[in-house]
Amino acid sequence: MLIVKGTELKPGRYDGCVVTVGNFDGVHLGHQALIGSVRRQADELNAIALVYTFDPHPLSLLNPSACPPSLTDFEQKAELLEGLGVDVLVRVRFDREYAGLEPQWFAQTLLGDTLGASQLWVGSDFAFGKGRKGDMAMLRAFGARAGYGVNCLDPVVIEGTRASSTSVRAAISSADFQLAQTILGRPYSLHGNVGRGQGRGMELGFPTANITAREQCLPTPGVYSAWAQIDGGEPRMAAVNVGDNPTFGGGEIRGGGEILVEAHMPGLEGELYGHTVKLRFVSKIRGEIAFASVEALTAQIEADVERICRELSEEVTG
Repeated sequence: MLIVKGTELKPGRYDGCVVTVGNFDGVHLGHQALIGSVRRQADELNAIALVYTFDPHPLSLLNPSACPPSLTDFEQKAELLEGLGVDVLVRVRFDREYAGLEPQWFAQTLLGDTLGASQLWVGSDFAFGKGRKGDMAMLRAFGARAGYGVNCLDPVVIEGTRASSTSVRAAISSADFQLAQTILGRPYSLHGNVGRGQGRGMELGFPTANITAREQCLPTPGVYSAWAQIDGGEPRMAAVNVGDNPTFGGGEIRGGGEILVEAHMPGLEGELYGHTVKLRFVSKIRGEIAFASVEALTAQIEADVERICRELSEEVTG
């Protein structure tokens, strides 16, 4: 798959391509259905399957307080899209200038003149241009003049829930990892680099990897069972704490409101600073609480780890 910056687009290079446009955060089953339609039609037309996506999320500029945490960073998104058969991924930097572009620029100049699209696929709630003023009727009118067809895909509904990035975030927030997996079509995972923490886990006899998970979607504070992969290696059992260590007075949330994610992997020796860890959450064990003493906390962690190892072992054996 070829990854191209929006500023590198040149007229004529992708003429006849089949296009879809969006943020595609999570690349869930709804996104997969849309991209599957693009891939099939591109095969029928012997054309390029092209995805045009924004980075960062438009709301990070237009309404930062309403911008949701991400389900996938750009690298994860690109990997998933490549797996779906996308030929070209256009990465567009969403900034003030881009936000001010009128619907005609998008529908005529971009899709028609620059990309030379033959077909466009979008979801039923698609809107475009400055202030999201462009609607489906406008898009079809521009498409007829520019020479591309407009195809609208109905929402994908799974077990009564519409497949959307919002529904996945809600499932993760409520620790319903099975529902998140159902909507995504794969287990939800969190990726991050290991940084230095306070060293308290080591002092308590349960060393942890402190995972930097900036702007990623997290479940609510608590203790979770999870599978951890270090630098893409074999999965290891992990007891994961999400929160701010209230037993030690809390307030350890890092700058920018980032919550600590600490993973203890029983039997693991050596430091992990600088390594990458991927966590697949399985279940919530308990909420995060403040203990009356360090001894009480240590006893509870020991019980949590025993329970997590037992439950994950049962998952493996079925």
